[in-house]
Amino acid sequence: MCNSSSFCCPVTCSSDFLPKKQLIGIKRCTPFQSLGDGTTVTTIYTSATTPTQELPSGIISVVNTSIDCTMEVTVSEDGTALPSYTVTPQSSITIDVTRLSSVTVVCTGTDPSAYYSGSFEANLQYTAYQS
Repeated sequence: MCNSSSFCCPVTCSSDFLPKKQLIGIKRCTPFQSLGDGTTVTTIYTSATTPTQELPSGIISVVNTSIDCTMEVTVSEDGTALPSYTVTPQSSITIDVTRLSSVTVVCTGTDPSAYYSGSFEANLQYTAYQS
């Protein structure tokens, strides 16, 4: 019962009221550049410190906006690399992912000392757990 001299909370004010887990959505569009030497690995997404049960799932796209570079895209789920995808100049690839841990790109361009551009787009969901 509330009176004028006490604090009144309409619901239980303990931490037990907070949800134990919550679904969270991430929408991200990030430009990147990658050296065109064919060996330099550019990390465009990583969840290195995320617990396995909280790794996100959803859809990602890698867009190669360059005109003279071919990108090899490697996606890792649960820390395990999947077979690489080739993304030719001025094209993209869309991938359905489960427990995404990283995305890397290696670019092979006409000028090995130049940087080539692309973008990483993601629509992901993950479950955050209360500790």
